[in-house]
Amino acid sequence: MKIGYILFSLAFITMAGLTACSEKHVEEAVFTSEATLSVLETAAYQYTKGDFGAPDATVVAQIKVYDQEVYEALLKVRSSVENGTAISTTEQVALTSALTAFQSYLIEKGIIKGENTK
Repeated sequence: MKIGYILFSLAFITMAGLTACSEKHVEEAVFTSEATLSVLETAAYQYTKGDFGAPDATVVAQIKVYDQEVYEALLKVRSSVENGTAISTTEQVALTSALTAFQSYLIEKGIIKGENTK
């Protein structure tokens, strides 16, 4: 099944969870971030394999950049959670920004549809 719609609420849930004080909420936010990344990667993979027509090499290269940025930010947050240390504001912003940028790029290129897209 092709990915058709991504709701922006996932990014907001992630941001809210990362700023929460409870360890459980932070862990849930990490899981939500991982799930969001998985959905974005699935849509990106489908694009690169030609499920939406012939993929543009420039778009594929940029997808890889965004994907790597999210993955690296997620690793830092996950590492903090696993080590029992507080997640810094920098880590929070980096992860949320990377997820939002990746999602926005996929929407801009018509790979996924945003909440307000028909």
